[in-house]
Amino acid sequence: MADKINNLKVPTKIQNNLLKLGISENEINAETAINVSLYLQALKGNVSAINALKKQFEEEENIIKEKKAKDITILVKKEEKKIRKNLSGLSEEQKKINADLIHNIAFLSVTLRELTEDIAKNGVKEQYKNGANQWGFKDRTEVKTYNNMFKNYQSSMKQLNDIIYQNEMLKKQTETVKDDFDKFGEEE
Repeated sequence: MADKINNLKVPTKIQNNLLKLGISENEINAETAINVSLYLQALKGNVSAINALKKQFEEEENIIKEKKAKDITILVKKEEKKIRKNLSGLSEEQKKINADLIHNIAFLSVTLRELTEDIAKNGVKEQYKNGANQWGFKDRTEVKTYNNMFKNYQSSMKQLNDIIYQNEMLKKQTETVKDDFDKFGEEE
């Protein structure tokens, strides 16, 4: 009985989901306080205790997801601010018109950074096993996600660069027309 109490574990499915969210095993164990008596009742097959534990784990998993989402939101806002600062050539109106594009670039940038860290930590390939004798290696889902998001990031950056370039060309044309107009006025 003491072994069962000492070996209290978060269910594998939930633990795997939490690990996918970037939460370490130590954090999982620290943040999941299991009611020992409830756990022991669940071990004996008490259905209501099992359901109560499932509910507790789901609530804790949701809290951790919400915390992670808030952290990402903060990082995205910081990245947006950094991007806007680098867009000093655009008017506030142009920045407002392109707010969604700027937000998407910031989101992609933050997400790509997280995926890069994950890939550096866990590698590019993962082993799979289909049946008794069929196994091998495949690209991790995170690598495929990274590749797709990177393409979207490049496309969005190109779109933003085109907007900046068009804005600069318009300014130069306006200055040239103004200079020509001023010269025309001086000639008379």
